[in-house]
This record gives sequence, C-alpha cells and structure tokens, in this order.
Amino acid sequence: MANYTIFGGGPAGLYTAWRLLTDPTKLTSEDTVRIYEWGNYDYENNGDGDRTPAGRICSYHFNKKKDQSYIEVGGMRFIEWDKEKYSGHQLVSLTIDKVLLNNKPLSNNIIEFNTTDNPLFYLRGRHFYSQNLGENINGEDVLAPYNTPGNNAKPADVLISNISNLITKGSNVTNRNEQCRFYQSGTLNADFNSKSYVYNAGDNIGNIGYWNMFYDQAGNEGFQYAADAGGYSSNVINWNSANAAVYNGEFAPGGAFKTLSSGYSSLFVALYQECVKAAQSKGITFELTKKVRLHSIWNDNNQTPATRYTTSNSSNPDQALDENIGTDYAFLAMSPNALELVARATRYNKLKDGQTDILNKDNVQNYIQSVIEQPSYKVAMFFKTEWWKADGVKYKPDLINKKHNNINVFGPTITDLPLRQVYYFGDNSTGNIDENDKVYGILASYDDMRFTQFWEELELSTKTRRTTPLSRNYQPLEGAGKAPDEMMRMLKLQLAKVHYDDANAAGLIPDPEETVFMNWGLNPFGAGYHAWAAHYDICDVMQQIRTPGKMAGINDSNIFIVGSAYSNDQAWVEGAFCTVESVLIDYLGMKTIAQNTTDYPLICGCK
Repeated sequence: MANYTIFGGGPAGLYTAWRLLTDPTKLTSEDTVRIYEWGNYDYENNGDGDRTPAGRICSYHFNKKKDQSYIEVGGMRFIEWDKEKYSGHQLVSLTIDKVLLNNKPLSNNIIEFNTTDNPLFYLRGRHFYSQNLGENINGEDVLAPYNTPGNNAKPADVLISNISNLITKGSNVTNRNEQCRFYQSGTLNADFNSKSYVYNAGDNIGNIGYWNMFYDQAGNEGFQYAADAGGYSSNVINWNSANAAVYNGEFAPGGAFKTLSSGYSSLFVALYQECVKAAQSKGITFELTKKVRLHSIWNDNNQTPATRYTTSNSSNPDQALDENIGTDYAFLAMSPNALELVARATRYNKLKDGQTDILNKDNVQNYIQSVIEQPSYKVAMFFKTEWWKADGVKYKPDLINKKHNNINVFGPTITDLPLRQVYYFGDNSTGNIDENDKVYGILASYDDMRFTQFWEELELSTKTRRTTPLSRNYQPLEGAGKAPDEMMRMLKLQLAKVHYDDANAAGLIPDPEETVFMNWGLNPFGAGYHAWAAHYDICDVMQQIRTPGKMAGINDSNIFIVGSAYSNDQAWVEGAFCTVESVLIDYLGMKTIAQNTTDYPLICGCK
C-alpha cells in the first residue's frame, strides 16, 4: 500500500496522475493517488469551477460558454512529433494520441496553428510588412527604423539567427543530445578573438548572458531591433547564452505548430477523465482536492513515512491547517515561485532533531533559483465582426502561410507598443452557435515582461482603489479577469494606431462584446514562463533538482520536483511531461511511453 501525493493539478500534476494510474503494473487497488490543487479548475468541463484547466493553460470561451469562440489566454500550441526526425513534442503528441475526450479520440481535434509568412510591424512609429523589407517602394527603401545597417533591411529573425550561428559555430547542435552537451561544455570559437572586445575563444558559453552577448556583437540598436521585432522580449533577456542560441530559432514566423479545436485546455479535461476511468477500472483510490495548497514540507526520520507536509485552504493560503500528514511519494508539480512560497512557509516551522527542511538547503535553493521568471500578460477581446478585415482599415494583417495553404493562420502582428503581439483567432466556435450569436476573437495583447505593469494598472477602473495587495491577488488561479472600460479603450487606442495609423480612429473599432485579461506574473505562478539563467550547468540542474531530498543528503527521499521550468522545453507543456516521465523512469522504475529516448532524451543527461 503506497500513497502518491501530487501537489499541483496543472499539466505536470495531471500527467503524473495519469501515468501512475494507467501504468499496467505499477499500482494496485491498495494504492492511493491524490492531487491537491490550489485553484478551482473545471476539470469535468461542466461549469463546476472558476476556469478551464490547467495551470498555465487556459482556453477562455466567450462568456464562459463552451460552444462559443475561444482564445488561448495561456499556452496556445505544441509541435507535432516527427518520429523520423526525432523532433517536435514527443510526449504531448503521444498523449493526445492515447486519450479520449468524452469517449472520442482527442486526436480528432488536432488542427494547425500557423503563423504568417508576412507579419505586419508597427515599430518606432513606422508600419511595414516583413516581405517588403529591403525593397524599394515608391522610391523609398523599406527599412526597419533601427540604426543597424545591413540588419534593418531584413527581418529581425535573420539577425537573431546570425547571432545564434556565431555562438554555436564549431559545435554540433542539431539534436537534443548534441544540444545538451553544448549547454554543459560549449565554448566560444576562435572568431571571438577578433570579433569581440569582451569575450575570448574558449569561454564557456553557458556562463555568458545572452543580452551581454547580443550587445557585444550587434550593439544597442541591433539588440533593440531584435527585442522589438522578435515579438518576445523574453527571448533576448540576459539568460543563458548556450540555451538561448539553440532555443530562439523555434520562434521564427512560419513555424509549424498544432493545437486542439476544442481548446488546449481540453487536453487536461481528457487527462482527468482518463484518470477517473483508470482508477475505477482498477479499484485504485483517486482523489482530486481543489482549493487546497501545499503549505510546507519536510523530512522527519522519526516518522513513517518520513515525508511530512501540511496544507492550507485557498481562502487562507498562508495559514497551515492543524495536521501533519505523511506520504510515500510527493510530487511537487509547481512553478519555482510556488516552490518558494512553500519554502518560505517551511522556513518558519520549528523543526526538531531528525527533521530536515529540504527546500531551504543552500544547494537546493541555488538550483531552484537557476531559472529566470518571465511575467507575461494576455488580453482577449471578442467582437461581433472581424473589423480588422474591413474596407478602410489601412494596415490589415496579412494572414498567409504558403507552406500550409493559408489554413489557420492566426498572426502575429508585432509592435513596440504595449500590445506587443496581436493574434487573430476569429470564429472558432464548435458549430453549435446560431449565426446571430457568433463572435470573433483576437488576442489583442500578448506581452511578456516589458509592459506587464502597463496593463496591470488598468485592471482596476479609475473609480476603484486597490483593496487586495498584489501578493495576495490570485487572479490567474481564479480565471480570466473582466477588463474595465479603461483597459478596453486603451486597447482600442493602440489597435487603431497599429491598423489605422491614427489613434483618433479608435472610434472606428467597434466596442467588444467582452474583454478579459490574464496576468501570469501574479501568485502562485509568478511568471508565464521561465528561462535558464547564465552561470549554471543546465544538465546538472535538470538531473538534480528532480530529487531535492537527495540534494539535501537524504538518499531515500521520495520528494520530486517536476514541471516545465527545469526542463529542456521551458514554456511548453512538453517540458512538464518530460520531467515527470524522467522521474517515473529513473526513480519509480516505470516503463516509458515514449517511442524514442535515445535520440530524444527527456532531460539532459550530461556527465
């Protein structure tokens, strides 16, 4: 008889439960799988919850009507697995192939999520389309408005790619095994002896900040062009240069992505349904307790099992309940910020002899802090018309993708205004909506890091004083927030500048039927995604952070940290699944569902 306790019912937590419950040999009817989830997610998709599941995935349907059009206000997509090239998201693709949603194959709902070949840009007050860069139109050269000659006649992706190629020159980084070795021991090539004032050949690339490197090679204007025109400020922050050089290519416009027509959240509805069915068929106890969080956790050699924890209710998350619970296996399926909330609470426990505060050991804390938290912000708007396609709109999004026959091309439009990126979802309702009730959605602002506070101050109207401190504002757990009129009008003001070249044209844009926002920088998530910091051996962190108890010197500890933050696929559901799968294989002796872990290591295993 064993207890498997999972703290966090997001992607990593649900995947853990599903794998345990569906493994043919691991669990028996005497075992228990229990999930504690701080939020109140609608796992059954029946309206019994505050928002769709799970974690940083949230498909928001207009007016919360599940047949209506939706916008992904969290993670949006995955890369379909190519077993011949060992590329894409293997575990997400295989999981979707295996599970049922309402007794029908979820894989039936896979659709393309394509980006345009010709993004519209509005940068430093100028409009241009990507494909026009470097051309002479009406006697004027089309250049991005940045003083970086040679670079500004081409898309910023070319500059970013050139920097990546310079960093990786002389190293093989075409597959995951090679990339892992590069993260650990990649060094700058001989070109840097003549091309860099700051760095030298032989310097460990993982010990260099990417922003530092970019400035050294492209100057401030080159860096600003990449930061603005790349769309994602987070891609060019001062993170680990080795990882950045490999990772940035995934975000080039025209990349092939997939999503689910039922919304990405439906994957986690399906996983929950599969957990319930598997538990019932095997007679295994499966419990999911919502609105309860892990408060503190420690090891106690005086008790059996030695892993002890306390919980707290979401109504008073800082106050531990009067209980001391033991479990045989503990999976901390939570973000670094949520881990720190637990560590902070555990710090003040009055531990006795034989008890160990695992999360606050220096080496564990150091590795918990090995990633950079990247706040992100999304605002969704639903309209009665696709006004961005109407006559009179001066700069329309050019939603084309020749490779994919212009199917499901959602954007983006990119700007240095606080909007940052705009995606045009349109009408993606189920087909059960009357024509008169249809709405058309846009992700009106997809911002990461740079402008999150700009939007945060618009969450409250001018008639409202703040009564809840930001540290206790759990909006992303509670679901998309209703935007006040001031936020709606600010969005229209900027959309008018982008599409009409005239802020005064904001009145030409109809008022939306609904506007909602998601502030992923708030607790407990603390970020929309994460990036590896410089000066860490990424391979060693991936391996060791999974078992913080062993790092603290407790060799028989069964406390595991899982999730995308400490993975090979940060910011993707795939990263969460891979860290879980690696733990189940390496520490619980389970057989993997992956087709190939030789050419596609789940996490880095460098020595």
